[in-house]
Amino acid sequence: MKLDSTYLIKDSEAPDFGDAHVQVAKFQPMSYVAGPGCRCVVWVAGCRRRCPGCFQSQFFDFAAGELTAVEALANRILEVEGIEGVTFSGGEPFEQSAALSRVCEIVKRESNLTTLAYTGYRAEALASDLPKHGAFLNSLDILIDGAYEQHLAGRYLWRGSSNQKVRMRDVGDEQADLELPLLEGDVLNANAPEVQVAVDDETLVLTGFPDDDVDDALRRSLLKRGVILGPQQRSSKRGPTR
Repeated sequence: MKLDSTYLIKDSEAPDFGDAHVQVAKFQPMSYVAGPGCRCVVWVAGCRRRCPGCFQSQFFDFAAGELTAVEALANRILEVEGIEGVTFSGGEPFEQSAALSRVCEIVKRESNLTTLAYTGYRAEALASDLPKHGAFLNSLDILIDGAYEQHLAGRYLWRGSSNQKVRMRDVGDEQADLELPLLEGDVLNANAPEVQVAVDDETLVLTGFPDDDVDDALRRSLLKRGVILGPQQRSSKRGPTR
């Protein structure tokens, strides 16, 4: 398997999901670490990158999860009470641009929720293929782009490595700004990570960008209280997968 400089598998193509269905790998109704405020998170299946340090390998497979109709996914998002937005992660959301743009269209038509997507592509590369990605790009309020670089990993809010950029569109801006200017300020400050602990079925789930120190500290603290966890299992809004 040959990779390019962004860990993308060379000479590979993603399946064509069309614009009627999304292959959903995981759905989390509420998260406080997947962007600003409380958000619903949709992890889509399939990724052609193999970034060193990725712990979302269960989402590499384009057949992971369940094929879901666009309208059904949009309604599932809209039915979640108390959220401020929806975040698309994966996997690679931009391998399913057409369908996700339709999900965003419905969500924005029926609510005031903001939309955010993570991607291993750079915004400039996505903007160079407007027929494929333009509608999805234009439906986003926030884009966090760039492949995860293990040697640049650190404690960053919403991101796994410092090369990844947070790009935000001005609220109410009717002009398409496909470059999505870089968001400056506190959001990029180091030492500001957020990790959420939740119980999913019988699994303790860490979301956000939990490193080994966080995981080990949690396990030691629970052990002191007589709680023993099984083999390590994690799920993340956008962990070190790029």
